[in-house]
Amino acid sequence: MAHSKISHKKEVYYILCIVAVMVILLFSFFGPGGYRDLQKVRQELLQQRNRVNRIERENKEKRKSIEALRSDPNELEKHARDKGYGREGEIIQQLPQPASPQNSK
Repeated sequence: MAHSKISHKKEVYYILCIVAVMVILLFSFFGPGGYRDLQKVRQELLQQRNRVNRIERENKEKRKSIEALRSDPNELEKHARDKGYGREGEIIQQLPQPASPQNSK
């Protein structure tokens, strides 16, 4: 039976290579700029995109409302009446808000 002998230098070399690869892998996962940081940045980017999309939808709705106020007299009158305005000569009555019941002890 022939036994292949690996010298101690080669064994140490292989062990050091394995340790170096393990250190590199651990550093790339847990170190600064590693995989975990990348996942955090991706999550933050997704949140920012969602926020931008929400703001864009709100702006689109506001532009649509502004355009309706500019072009539709009925929409303008509705908006004015919601704000408490009336036509010239109209009397607007505003009723007080009902008092909220307070808990007495």
